[in-house]
Amino acid sequence: GELSLHLTLAGQRATLIDPRPSALAKWQRKLLRKSGCEPFGVRRELFGEAGGEAGMALARGAALVVGLHTDEVTEAIVDTALAARTPFAVVPCCVFSRLFPGRRLRSGRPVTSHPSLVAYLLEKHPAVRSARLGFAGKDVVVFCTDYGAPSDAAHLMCAPCDEG
Repeated sequence: GELSLHLTLAGQRATLIDPRPSALAKWQRKLLRKSGCEPFGVRRELFGEAGGEAGMALARGAALVVGLHTDEVTEAIVDTALAARTPFAVVPCCVFSRLFPGRRLRSGRPVTSHPSLVAYLLEKHPAVRSARLGFAGKDVVVFCTDYGAPSDAAHLMCAPCDEG
């Protein structure tokens, strides 16, 4: 919720999606109240496939989808943003290789480490990039800001054949 708080204080609309019953700390609530800003939206639901169409609808209407230390939902954020063609940034932390044993790199190797998780996310779309943020801990951001032109295959249309 802290990112949503800071975005709100900077004048940006934000919606936090988190099924956990977490709350802002007292000092954060006080800061928000004193700012006069409208509180950010909170949706206590799952995101991605498990959350149904709600997450996709939010992603389609968003300017950016962001996930910081998103644990099990990192891949769902990336997949949803890619499907909606919405810019995104995630800072993956935990790999959860036992929870997601089917994750494989194109090489066939399993995703079992942080570097392999980053590589796995990068392989999802040619426009996905990564960069170091330069702080202690897991500091790699995986992001996509521009999907470029839609692929040619998306615009193929079947034309009637000449009978002759």
